[in-house]
Amino acid sequence: MLRRRNGLAMLVATALAAAFAQPSAAQQTINLTIGSSHPEVVPWVAALKNYVVPEIKKRAEASGKYKVNFREAYNGVLYKANATLTSVSEGIADMGWVFSNLEGARQPLIQVSTYTPGVTDNYRLMSAVHNELMDSVPQFKAEWDKHGLVHLGAMAIDPLHLFTKFPVRSVDDLKGKKISAAGTIGAWLGAMGATPVDGALPTFYNDIKTGVSEGGMTVVTGALGIKLHETVNYITLVNMGCFYAGALAMNRDSFNKLPPELQKIVRDVGREYSEKVSEGTDRAYGIGLKVFAEQGAKQNPPLQIVEFPPAEREKLFKSMKNLALEWAKANDAKGLPASAILKQYMDTMRGRGAKPVRDWDRG
Repeated sequence: MLRRRNGLAMLVATALAAAFAQPSAAQQTINLTIGSSHPEVVPWVAALKNYVVPEIKKRAEASGKYKVNFREAYNGVLYKANATLTSVSEGIADMGWVFSNLEGARQPLIQVSTYTPGVTDNYRLMSAVHNELMDSVPQFKAEWDKHGLVHLGAMAIDPLHLFTKFPVRSVDDLKGKKISAAGTIGAWLGAMGATPVDGALPTFYNDIKTGVSEGGMTVVTGALGIKLHETVNYITLVNMGCFYAGALAMNRDSFNKLPPELQKIVRDVGREYSEKVSEGTDRAYGIGLKVFAEQGAKQNPPLQIVEFPPAEREKLFKSMKNLALEWAKANDAKGLPASAILKQYMDTMRGRGAKPVRDWDRG
């Protein structure tokens, strides 16, 4: 009898050990590649490395069912700034930051904020509104769907300023000057009388250094990472406002292969990405201005950081042709509801507390 009881105890112990071991043995390993055209020092890429990757891994492992391994490829290792959308769409990366601002032809309606400068300098609000619009405006979602992409989380950049070789004290100082700009920001410069030089943040340093352009319109957080202040003599805080620059997105085929539980984790972390970028922008903006002042004082001649006169800023915005209405009419003619989206966007921003320098939808 004792022998039988001992044998039964051993069987129970073996069964329990097998039961506890089962989740580990059944754990599924999933390998993903995440990429970006820009370096890890800018907030929208830092948030990928420091939050998105570890958070997805942590939540996946906490389920007891999955382990996610990431291959991380930032700073243009897999693709450059002009190929972010196509590279994630084609599966070169399973997931990555897509630079929508350079994709006016493929994503025309999403450009609404880049044709309406000065609506707000609140990048948190800009990200939140675009996440809302992505959920509520079918045409926004369609501009991701048609490229085989899943939009996960919007990101907005900090306010744009001028980094130049020459002083900018009035609107007239920009006339005919060659200024580097990314995507549709070039249209702003053209509307100010400057000559836009097409490029992206990773190209600005060399373009200014070699004389291809005489300055750039960009953000403090990005300029800090590439040390753009070393190439110029003046930083003019003109505050053109912020805009939706892109998003964390995932290749749809890669997303659909994930188990439903992991899909939810990816979507949740993707939406949280928006806030993490804003938190990083808070830090980097303050640090950037401090670094520019400290290091710029040692340059020869010293770097000058000045506020653009408020009266000139108002004059600048009022003197610009209405880029938004031109953009809306051009896309309406293609059968796209651009005018309706422009009105919805502006109404949403005003309803959320934004005070646009100019009501672009009202002429």
